[in-house]
Amino acid sequence: MSNLGFSFSLEQLWNVCSGQILLIIAGLVLIIADIMLIGREKSSRAGIIGWITIGSLVAVLLHVMFRQWDVTQTVFSGIFSADKFSMFVCAVVIISGILAALLSIGYLDNNKVNHSEYYILLIFAVYGTVAFIQSVDLLMMFITLEIMSIAVYGLAAFLKSCRHSQEAAFKYFMLGSFGSAFFLFGMALIYGYTGSVNLSTIAAKIASGGLFHQPAILIALAMLFVGLFFKMAMVPFHMWTPDVYEGSPSVVTGFMATAVKAAAFGVFVKVLFITFTPLLSTGGNSEFASTVNLAALSSYWKPVVWWSALFTMFLGNLLAVSQQNVKRMLAYSSIAHAGYMALGILAANADGRAGILFYLFSYTLMNLGAFGVLYLIDGVERKAQTLDDYKGLGFKYPGLAFLMSLFLVAMAGLPPTAGFIAKFYVFSAAIKEGYMLLAALGILTSVFGLYYYLRVIWMMYMVDAEKDVVPGTVTAPTLVAIIVAALGVMYLGVLPEGLANIASVAQASLSMVF
Repeated sequence: MSNLGFSFSLEQLWNVCSGQILLIIAGLVLIIADIMLIGREKSSRAGIIGWITIGSLVAVLLHVMFRQWDVTQTVFSGIFSADKFSMFVCAVVIISGILAALLSIGYLDNNKVNHSEYYILLIFAVYGTVAFIQSVDLLMMFITLEIMSIAVYGLAAFLKSCRHSQEAAFKYFMLGSFGSAFFLFGMALIYGYTGSVNLSTIAAKIASGGLFHQPAILIALAMLFVGLFFKMAMVPFHMWTPDVYEGSPSVVTGFMATAVKAAAFGVFVKVLFITFTPLLSTGGNSEFASTVNLAALSSYWKPVVWWSALFTMFLGNLLAVSQQNVKRMLAYSSIAHAGYMALGILAANADGRAGILFYLFSYTLMNLGAFGVLYLIDGVERKAQTLDDYKGLGFKYPGLAFLMSLFLVAMAGLPPTAGFIAKFYVFSAAIKEGYMLLAALGILTSVFGLYYYLRVIWMMYMVDAEKDVVPGTVTAPTLVAIIVAALGVMYLGVLPEGLANIASVAQASLSMVF
């Protein structure tokens, strides 16, 4: 036992945090490699750093999938955990990072911003996100949330000569800090009442102490909701999303819309279901038998999630209809998808949690694929992003138009794509728990979404071109990323059972890790 009050073995540390350790090592290697390549031409230097980043992220992904998947442990007295749920969400984030890095090689070249520090920021953003997901301690969640956020702020501002990029980063920083402050104050309130910031310990103390209806606990729960709702882009804390997504570099927008959202949903599920529901009482550990009393809290948080999901679905889809900028339209689409995923949270059952995981994986593929095609059509950032720019592209550039159509159809939730299956899982989970009205309203909002997605396809195939749009250079890494995303979207739409089973196993681990 050390003076810090906890003990651990290096083996245990490696078992739980090896993915994080490898990402930190990769980040340091990138910094050293960047220094060693100072004499090289900028594009060559950035290309080398980019490929090292891709190789590092692939290696970490394989390690997480094959070495950490079966680990169920905590380290540092319950600060970080390795469990199948966390590893699944980490894999989604790392895949997002790999696709973003592949797309970035061509994007940086097209926009003449071949600065190698971009990839250093990207890999530390992935590290912060992975550490955030693995945290089971509110204080560590806050610290890793800020690590992730600072790196993403830098990525959002990466187009230094573009006023919109600087504006996006500033807005994200200001409103993101606002959300983080709510999370911090909520954590402080909980610590004041329970004397702990560990998720499972808080659950046990709230349950055994009869603190369910204490105003301070309910206020703390509300503050944690606000902090995470900001990152999830849930109404009414979505206001930063359209401006930030539109102004940020297209590939960075795709990364934010997938990796950051996946991390926020993953952590929200952990905080909510471990600390404020009876989930731990089903894990067979007698220490948490009393947490069955936490069912009383559902009368407080379920109405909040119900209304937030409803407004998020409606507002995201309705405002997307009026957008003329495709990138901004996809931002509102991202808000709407957060509402659909919230149905899985509201269901509060195994199917709902598994549905969220399946949705996050599918959404990552179709969203990053769409932003990859968007940046190619754009050529140079903000050159071709309006609906008028998409007129007639189906005949002039049939390959790009087909791929964009595929990703838009998937996001609309049409079969046989992963988007249809993802929506089916979360809607069916909600219906199973009796939320028929909300599910019906959610399906209605999907019809609005169908309109604005198909409108882009209509412009590409049914309207004559008005502008001479010249796409950017299609590099091999970009082509690989988009084709992988397209194949994944189609495969999961036809054969979803494999991933669905993995997601089901992953969500079951939440009650077993402590």
